[in-house]
Amino acid sequence: MTKQIEFYFDFGSPYSYLAQSRLGKLATETKASIEFMPTSVLDLMKAVGNSPTSLECQPKRKYVKTDLQRWVKQYGVGWEHNPNFRHIDLSFLLRAAIAAIKLGVIADFVPKVFDGLYAKSLNLGDTEILRDFLKKSDLPANEIIDLMARQETFEELKARNKAAEEKGLFGVPTFRVGQEIFFGNDRLPFVEAAVKGQA
Repeated sequence: MTKQIEFYFDFGSPYSYLAQSRLGKLATETKASIEFMPTSVLDLMKAVGNSPTSLECQPKRKYVKTDLQRWVKQYGVGWEHNPNFRHIDLSFLLRAAIAAIKLGVIADFVPKVFDGLYAKSLNLGDTEILRDFLKKSDLPANEIIDLMARQETFEELKARNKAAEEKGLFGVPTFRVGQEIFFGNDRLPFVEAAVKGQA
């Protein structure tokens, strides 16, 4: 049986950015494949009765800012405050990820887009900025832009959110190994143990 890690993520989730920065190395070391699962976290949370407490609770929001910097230092990844997030329609980038899946470039697309958002503070919610970024990243920019605008891609994102809900997910980043669910960037050691335990 092929070892597989389902990785549920949203580009608006900084902990998803942190998790994916280590996930590739984990998959290589455990000889597992990664199935990238773009998911609208706010839509998922609303569907299951969860709430974004780090946005609603000021003390938690303050703590998260500190906590993120601890992880950034721990992982040695780039980090710049990106003021463009307030203008970015995150479903726009999730649809781009679905297009990248269809084109077979998702494994290259995800880390580059996360890096553009969190390490380079780019406004990747703008179509032409995204197109230029994808071209410079050696990704099929025009094909991705075309596919992500199709109605079928909008519908697929809804279907993916519904599937995540039905599997018991309530937020991102979430990892699924077999039937086991692991929520949070700090659960990667448990993900590794679960993959190593697969037959």
